[in-house]
Amino acid sequence: MAAVLVILPPGVTPPPLPDGVEVRACATATEVTAALDAATGDIVLGAGGLAGDAAIANAVGAVAGTVIQVDLESWDGETHSLVSAACSGVIAGFGTAGIAAAVALLREGA
Repeated sequence: MAAVLVILPPGVTPPPLPDGVEVRACATATEVTAALDAATGDIVLGAGGLAGDAAIANAVGAVAGTVIQVDLESWDGETHSLVSAACSGVIAGFGTAGIAAAVALLREGA
């Protein structure tokens, strides 16, 4: 079972998650990029308002594991996002339940 890192904006409380899942609050693109660079497993990325950041998109592209972006708000499926394009998948519009769903998928080896 791979380790999972959940990166969320400060103030977002994740739902209950399985043991061994690390949750890290990151407020800036620099913090998100550093967390991605240091990650050794799969990642659930709640990028918040940072979805257009090229540095985050580049860091996602360099991650060896799977990265699922969770957009806590609804997404029209068409608005361009550099980060979404770099991720393996996107879950949007389910609020914090999307975080739990992404963790479950990653732990199942999806």
